[in-house]
Amino acid sequence: MKLGFTVIIAATLMSISAAQAADKFLADRHMEKVQKCEACHTTMPPKAVTTEQCLKCHVSYEALAKLTDKGDINPHDSHLENADCSICHRGHKKPVLACDECHEFTNIKVP
Repeated sequence: MKLGFTVIIAATLMSISAAQAADKFLADRHMEKVQKCEACHTTMPPKAVTTEQCLKCHVSYEALAKLTDKGDINPHDSHLENADCSICHRGHKKPVLACDECHEFTNIKVP
């Protein structure tokens, strides 16, 4: 009986942890990797982060395309070419998959 209860508790905690991770914004993910706000926001008061600022750490669209080349669709290697990062990635807001304005991709998660 104890083992069954332990398994149920463990499954519940893993489910909660996964849900919490899914609710995190891109800024939260950067903070977890010990990035300070100033790493992205280079002016005070803080302004929107530019694609140029993103590429200081993420190097290039080609490098990003290599990292995201895991499925049938690669959002960083598309006909949109060098799209502004903020089209999809919103930092402190829920992300948007810009591709879905014309297409219907269900297997792409945007951080």
